[in-house]
Amino acid sequence: MFKITAILCVLAVNGQNLCLQGDIPLTMQLKSEEQCVNTVTAIGMSINEEFLERQILIEMKCEKIGEEVWWYMEKHLHNGKTML
Repeated sequence: MFKITAILCVLAVNGQNLCLQGDIPLTMQLKSEEQCVNTVTAIGMSINEEFLERQILIEMKCEKIGEEVWWYMEKHLHNGKTML
């Protein structure tokens, strides 16, 4: 079983970055590493444009429940472009 953990930062809120960390709630269980990676990719693709416009950074990782697996995706702004 896997879960997706994320760090989300809203850039330059009153001159500071505001960051939150937590698990992404899902409507299904992620039973394999591949399913987790595909879910992270789908989430990233669906939020990319809006997050760029709103200057929001998100970093997601798949974790095997009970142990860390890897940092999978990091999106952030750099001169108006998304860096993966």
